[in-house]
Amino acid sequence: MPDLSTIALEKQRHPSLAPDSPFNIDCMFAPQPSDKYSGDVHYALQLCIVLTGAVEVVYNDYSRICRRGECFWTMCWEPHACRALERRSFLVAINLEMNSLGSVDPFGTCHWLLPFTVPPEQRYVPETLEQKLFFLESGRKLFHWYNKHHNCWQQKSWLLINSLLLQAIEHLAQKHPADAEHAQASSYRFARLRPAIELASAAGAEPVTLTAAAKACSLSVSRFSELFREALGSSFGQFAARARISQAARDIAAGNMALEEVAAKWGFFDSSHFCHAFKKIYQCSPSEFRRRNGSGM
Repeated sequence: MPDLSTIALEKQRHPSLAPDSPFNIDCMFAPQPSDKYSGDVHYALQLCIVLTGAVEVVYNDYSRICRRGECFWTMCWEPHACRALERRSFLVAINLEMNSLGSVDPFGTCHWLLPFTVPPEQRYVPETLEQKLFFLESGRKLFHWYNKHHNCWQQKSWLLINSLLLQAIEHLAQKHPADAEHAQASSYRFARLRPAIELASAAGAEPVTLTAAAKACSLSVSRFSELFREALGSSFGQFAARARISQAARDIAAGNMALEEVAAKWGFFDSSHFCHAFKKIYQCSPSEFRRRNGSGM
């Protein structure tokens, strides 16, 4: 498996998402196979569907090959990279605004984050021909609707995206029936945690404290911490730090500030702590990231 630390991660290039614009569509086309990986890390949730050819996707400690009609999922702030393995490989990337998940669910009993929060090796991949054809046709439709902007294309696209999520959720619940009840309860947890998620994502240099996040959700610190880890698969501190470090990465790539200044700007007054936290996410030091991603450097 390739070492993610040797792959240059892109700057934050995904268009901004909002409740009134909960998704957007990107694509990647490679006319020839390549040994070069394209890496990324971003706030948006991402579902990628391979329409032609084959690609390899790499996470920190896991990699897999996705072929025509198959897919891979990425949680927010999760470093990942991919490369084309065959001629004319084409994939569609659906970027999702996390706080809009479940907006079509009046029952509130579905854990919409589940396909993204399970470990990469457990994430849903279409297995049967019927499942692959559904994802393949859905990816084609989404790409076509997004580029043509026909009547009601946004509504049709959002419903289709949620259908893809539901198929993945149903598969995971069937494969791990003992977790089905937990998954349903997690939808309640996620709804309770949204104020803290928004607080961390919009925060500036001043770190959001655990106490402030719990208060925003009207929960005790202990109960908030428990619910957050169960729903999002990480602690609130890890989630908030990733948000700040991602913002810091933009300043590092721009090259206009010393690394010590960037660290201080984003609330890391100990440079060694900042470097350690940065490397955990980007799999390289801030200096290495600047050399790989800096403009004009």
